[in-house]
Amino acid sequence: MNGAPTTAAATRPVTSRWIARLRPNDDARLRIVCFPHVGAGAGVFRPWLEHLPPEADLCVVRPPGRENRMGEAPLTDGRILLDEAAPHLAPLLDVPFVVVGHCSGSVLAYEFTRGLSTAGGPLPVELVVSSSEGPSMRTVEDPPLHRLPDGELITRVVGYGGMAEQVLEDPDLMTMFERILRADYQVVETLAYSSGAPLELPVTVIGGRRDEFVGARAMAAWSTATTREFSLHLLDAGHYILNEAGERMGQIARRLLERGDDG
Repeated sequence: MNGAPTTAAATRPVTSRWIARLRPNDDARLRIVCFPHVGAGAGVFRPWLEHLPPEADLCVVRPPGRENRMGEAPLTDGRILLDEAAPHLAPLLDVPFVVVGHCSGSVLAYEFTRGLSTAGGPLPVELVVSSSEGPSMRTVEDPPLHRLPDGELITRVVGYGGMAEQVLEDPDLMTMFERILRADYQVVETLAYSSGAPLELPVTVIGGRRDEFVGARAMAAWSTATTREFSLHLLDAGHYILNEAGERMGQIARRLLERGDDG
């Protein structure tokens, strides 16, 4: 399926363990479908609510192994993840929608969008990615992070600034987070970008001017992933810009609502 929903599933939005609707609105004029970064759950997008217009329905993909799915085994295959999420996402695509991928979640967001395009399904009015390099400049660490020995993965992520150092002091937290991180890194590190023609929809990139991991040139490489409008917004921030990006996402949502069409 390549992440594309089936038309049979395209009904009104329903409650799903796969999708966290942070401010449910079945009468929404715009839906924002988000893929979080490794180790994260839907809650990381909650600060965006204060910036989004009320007509926007904020929906976040929630894979197993986190939040209210802690008892489920995390997935390690990106194609399986997209295929399993697809029927839960399909009912949300009944109005104009934006697909968002933050950091490593950009890989899933892009592949989900390509799956829709390949299947001839509804396309987002815009793809928004943040803190990530374009597909043509993507690199995977050698050895991949998901193959690091026990304990080293958490230490490495803490060193990157992506997790509180206190996690290292709590064996139970370390075990829990390492399980999720290892699975999530395996998902994105083994999920290759699909080949094919560029997307026929606008692509927007949000990044930090002081990003110590992804430079502006690498972010600008997303321009080759589309035949339509491309824009790069650099904020006064580093790599971890999720909170800062909320205001810019609100501006994007209002622009699309004011335009009042489906792209």
